[in-house]
Amino acid sequence: MLGLSFQLSRILKKPIIWGQPTTLSIEPTTSCNLRCPECPSGLRSFSRPTGMLENGLFEKVILQSKKHLTWLHLYFQGEPFLNPRFLEMVSFANKEGVFTSTSTNAHYLDKERVNQILASGLKQLIVSMDGITQEVYQQYRIGGNLEKVQEGLGNLISERKRQGKLFPRIVLQFLVTGQNEHQIPELKKWVKALEVDELQLKSTQIYDFENGSELIPSDLGYSRYIPAGNGRWKLKKKVENKCWRMWLGAVVTWDGKVVPCCFDKDATHVMGDFQSQAIKQIWKSANYQSFRKQLLNDRTQIEICKNCTE
Repeated sequence: MLGLSFQLSRILKKPIIWGQPTTLSIEPTTSCNLRCPECPSGLRSFSRPTGMLENGLFEKVILQSKKHLTWLHLYFQGEPFLNPRFLEMVSFANKEGVFTSTSTNAHYLDKERVNQILASGLKQLIVSMDGITQEVYQQYRIGGNLEKVQEGLGNLISERKRQGKLFPRIVLQFLVTGQNEHQIPELKKWVKALEVDELQLKSTQIYDFENGSELIPSDLGYSRYIPAGNGRWKLKKKVENKCWRMWLGAVVTWDGKVVPCCFDKDATHVMGDFQSQAIKQIWKSANYQSFRKQLLNDRTQIEICKNCTE
C-alpha cells in the first residue's frame, strides 16, 4: 500500500500515505571512538544535542511500531557499541519479532561481546572497513586499528560457524576513495578467505564536493560525483522530485526526534517527537506532509537533498 500511494503521489504531485512506516533507523548514540573526516560524529561537529538512547524510549518506539515494522536499523550516527545497553535493545526488538541490523566500525568485537551478539538475535552486522593495510585504513578511519577490526571480525565469523548459527549476516562495507581504490583486488581476496557474507563497495559522501577532494576516486564508477568543468564537481545523478524513503520509513535520534532520512544528520527537519507523540500521529503529521509535498514539487530547495543519490 505504501508503494502504491507513493506512485499515486508522484502522479498527482500531492502526498498520499496509505499505511505505516515499514523501516526505522534508531540512533543508539552520537558518540564515536574514531575521527572520520566526513562524519559529524567523527568531527564532533553536531549542532543538535548529543547523548545516549535510553531503554525506555527505545522500547516505547518498538512497541508502537512492531506490527508494521519489517526492518530496524539500530544506527544513525555514532558507534552503537558505545551504548552499554545496546545489545539489550537488540534482544528486546528481536523478541518482539523485529528484524534487526546495525553498523559498526568493529573495534568492540572482543570474545565476550561476540557471544553476546550471537545470543542477542541480531540479524545483520554491517562492518565499515575502508582499507586493507593500516596505512591506508587510518587515512579515513582516523584513530582506528585495522588489526583489531580484522581480529574481531574473524572471531565473530569463526564463533558463529562453531555454534552453527546463520546470524548475524556479516556485510563488509568499503567506502571507495581516491586513497584506497587500488586495494579493491586485495580486499576481495581477503573477504573471500575470511568467509564474509557480502562485500559492498560504497561511494563516499563528501560535504564540499563542488571543489573536488582527494577522497573522490579516479574510477568514477565508484564516485557520486563527476567533473563539471573549471575544476568544479557535480552530483553524477540528477536530483529528481521524488524520494521513496519518505514513504518507506524514518530516522529516530537518540532523544526521540523523528527526522526524514539519514542525510538529516543535524535534525534540521524534525517531523515529530516520540517523547510526546505516537508514530501514527507523527507519520501523517502536517510537518511530514508538507515536507513530502516539497519533495514532489521541487526537491532542489531542500538542503539535505542536495548531496543525495536516492
